[in-house]
Amino acid sequence: MGSEAAQGRRQAEWQQMTAADVDAVLAVADVVHPAFPEDRAVLAERFALHPEGCLVLRAGDGAVIGYTLTHPWAADTVPPLNTLLGRLPDAEVYYIHDLALLPAARGLRAGNAAVRLLEAHARALGLSRMALVAVNNSGGFWSAQGFEQVSSPQWAQKLASYGDDAAYMVKAV
Repeated sequence: MGSEAAQGRRQAEWQQMTAADVDAVLAVADVVHPAFPEDRAVLAERFALHPEGCLVLRAGDGAVIGYTLTHPWAADTVPPLNTLLGRLPDAEVYYIHDLALLPAARGLRAGNAAVRLLEAHARALGLSRMALVAVNNSGGFWSAQGFEQVSSPQWAQKLASYGDDAAYMVKAV
């Protein structure tokens, strides 16, 4: 990669996702989460159900190098992976379905910036808690953002499809 392309990636910013970004989001998801594949229709539906909670990290050259899919959700439950929801339940928490970043986003502190944007959105919706399932050994990142793991026997079964290291985490906002 030339220095001009590298410079373009260093100037990334979070922007509102559009329907035209779904294929780029799917491409990022395929790289970042190969063990948790989700159909294009599932990602498109998450966007359609709560577009204001979906962001893309767009590099200076226009490439999508990260994304967030988030939405209001019921407390103490997790949406099933790769499943259409149909509608969102009554909002009790603000759920981070995914925050994914390509290696090109490393060093940009884009994850931290995304969490701050999502916290502000949760507060604007009147929600006092955020929730997520940490996968791929990401629990340390989420702990550093103020999320705490919820430990109880009920979560083992609920998180079975998310992998052995999956942890349900919450944060007050």
